[in-house]
Formats: sequence, structure tokens, C-alpha cells
Amino acid sequence: MLSRLVSLLVLACTATLWVAPAAAQSSNLDTIEGPGSGERTTLMVTPLRLTDGVSARALGVRSPSGTRWALTLIGASRSDSLRLTLGAEALPINDLQRPDAENVGPTHLYLSQETFLTVAEQSEVRLHIGDTTVALPAEMRTQMRQIFADVV
Repeated sequence: MLSRLVSLLVLACTATLWVAPAAAQSSNLDTIEGPGSGERTTLMVTPLRLTDGVSARALGVRSPSGTRWALTLIGASRSDSLRLTLGAEALPINDLQRPDAENVGPTHLYLSQETFLTVAEQSEVRLHIGDTTVALPAEMRTQMRQIFADVV
């Protein structure tokens, strides 16, 4: 009887050790201070793969003066044309910041709150990167909705 109890206790402890790290890793979001004074950024920790060469992450920044919303593309080149569409309609991009002249660094697509939410909520939204068109993964759109909830 005692050996069964010890076995069950060991099994329960082992299961707890396996489940806790898995639960902690289930969220791909983090909130950090910055980039500016008084700002807090909620972002996807690990970018999601969109194409063979391009990954993306979403972020929201809350500052004393308001909020900013962005998609960050890792692997998109300075020469790639970039746009978002919903059906035949082009969605507005407020600002586009490209990598430096050596093509080092991510591309930032700054979006209005409305566009950010449209992208998060509509599976029909497409991101056009040069000649490639992709739908954002459902996982990314779910995380974008969570970013919005955390920032607002």
C-alpha cells in the first residue's frame, strides 16, 4: 500500500513538472516596457512563418499619447511591394518602415486600430509580399485579438 502511495505521489509530481512548463509556453505573447518612456508593448514573442523566407509578428504599443499597431515582417526585402487586401479592397497601411540599405532588420507595417482589428478578425485578409500572397495563420490572428484586448 505504501509503495502504491509513493508511486502515485511520484507520478503526480512528475506530471505537474511536465504540465507547468507546457502551460507557461502556451502563450506566445509578452508585454514589455518601451520602446519609449512610459510606453508598454505587447507583442508576439515568436514570429510565425508566412512563406519560406518571411515570418511575421504582431504588436501593439500603448503610450501616454495613444496606441500604435503593427505587423513586423522578418525576411521581406526592401524591394518587395507590400500590401494588405480584403477581397478586392486594399486595406490602408499608415506607415511602412523598411530595413536599412543593407537589407538588415525587419519591415514594419503600421496600421490603424481599425485595420489591425480587420486583419485579426477576417480570415479573408491577404498579405501581398512581392508576387506572393498569403493569408495570416489563424494562430496569428488569435494572438492579434489578444494583443488588442491587452493593449486597449
